[in-house]
Amino acid sequence: MQSEPTLNPNLIWRVVDGEAILLDTATGYHFSLDPIGTEIWQGLQSGESVDAIVARISTTFGAEPAVVRNDVSEFLNELKSARLLT
Repeated sequence: MQSEPTLNPNLIWRVVDGEAILLDTATGYHFSLDPIGTEIWQGLQSGESVDAIVARISTTFGAEPAVVRNDVSEFLNELKSARLLT
């Protein structure tokens, strides 16, 4: 079983016009997430499991859970590559 991602403790973030803006206070790098990325980010921030996020997005947007799971996994890998998650 894959463990849940952990948020980078150096991040501060805000949602502006439906998009999350993240700032890594250790590096000074900033990131902007689209609305779906923001949905995922907010779910992670509130302690929601990846499975719960996938289910919520699948239901909300009427998308196939397998497709959503793949997209969420790719997005999480991008966040890990950017050191926003561990």
